Amino acid sequence: MKTTSCVVVVGYNGNRVQDIQKLRDLCKTLYNARLILVVERIAPEDDQVADHVCSASLAPQDVAESLELVAGCLDVDRWKLIGVLPFSDRGVLLGAALATYYGLPGITPGEARAGLDKQIFRKLEAACDTAPDDYRPVFSTRVESLGELRQRVVELGGKAFIKPACEGASRGCRVIHHPSECDEAWQALKPYREGGIVLEELVRDAREYSWDYVAGSTWVTEKTTTEGAFRAEIQQVVPAPLTQGVQARLGAAGRHMSGLVSLDNGAYHNEIFLRSDGLTSAVETNMRPGGMHIWDLARLAFVDFNPWEHWVRWAVEGKTAQQDPVARGYCGIRLLRAPAAGLLRDLPDIESLARELNIELVEAAYEKRVGDTVMAQVKDNTAFIGHIVLFSEHYDQLNNELLRLAEAIESRVGVNCLASPVRAVG
Repeated sequence: MKTTSCVVVVGYNGNRVQDIQKLRDLCKTLYNARLILVVERIAPEDDQVADHVCSASLAPQDVAESLELVAGCLDVDRWKLIGVLPFSDRGVLLGAALATYYGLPGITPGEARAGLDKQIFRKLEAACDTAPDDYRPVFSTRVESLGELRQRVVELGGKAFIKPACEGASRGCRVIHHPSECDEAWQALKPYREGGIVLEELVRDAREYSWDYVAGSTWVTEKTTTEGAFRAEIQQVVPAPLTQGVQARLGAAGRHMSGLVSLDNGAYHNEIFLRSDGLTSAVETNMRPGGMHIWDLARLAFVDFNPWEHWVRWAVEGKTAQQDPVARGYCGIRLLRAPAAGLLRDLPDIESLARELNIELVEAAYEKRVGDTVMAQVKDNTAFIGHIVLFSEHYDQLNNELLRLAEAIESRVGVNCLASPVRAVG
């Protein structure tokens, strides 16, 4: 019985199932290899986008057991593993363990911990003796109780930013504007406390970017987040419109952040603050492809550049090439919000609206369906109802059209508001 070459993809987040299909096609085209998907819970669509699906825990304490399980599955079915692609924050640890066990390109499980646990990254940052001249570390500490949270917030001047140590997609991230908000914030973070809670100084009047890296190629993405108590990413533009000096500062910060963790990883999505005084600070490091279709935006924005192919070739052959892709224009994505809380009643036709506004649409999709419950307040990325993708040779035109089209769509979304419960009196 002959062996069959395969690439293992470990985990994926939210609505990224179509990215698995892209990776599957590349594995087959480049190496005649099959794609095996390892997830914690198998979803109905997983079997449609992968050649084989395996269920295993991605929890840090279960890495050794899950490694044994996956290796056993590969042996039984005579698979020959030729590459490992860690595709979610929780998948980075098991992905590193698999790559190390099979002697494939990747990082060690020890290095991978910093990509999952934000406090480990902060400890590495604080312990480092060297950093770019324009780089300033962010004060960060783990909090274990409500009392400690209140005390730390007071010490930080009454304002702070709190988030889970081991989550992505903006889950649980929120701003504390006053110590009186600590009780509510601590209660809301209850589902994440087991993985640890991180409190940081509130960085104000700063722009946000990400330094995106794949197998030696890098670019900077402009990031826009929602305002209010919660912070969720609502728009991304590739490449970010930057002066040469700012580009250099952000690039130096991104490389510094990756160097704190590992020099051998194939993908980074390092999130960075550009402060009002021109200094840079790390938001966090992510040792996997950026979300919100950033790699697809890069594929459209740059000449002859496919990040997905670069990543697969790195995983199998260890190939890296130090280069900055050449832009042919700007590509942006904007997520769509519901105008009110309730049940979705109507969703306008996005293509028709784009034609009416004379806007050339690259892609549009709804993630919510008529009848789904929606919220007007966006607490994390799962609350958005859909997205649009546009391209333009000019940044200002792209930004204007993203806003105009999003506003036109959102104003025509119909929501049946849910009635508030009536309390009996007396």
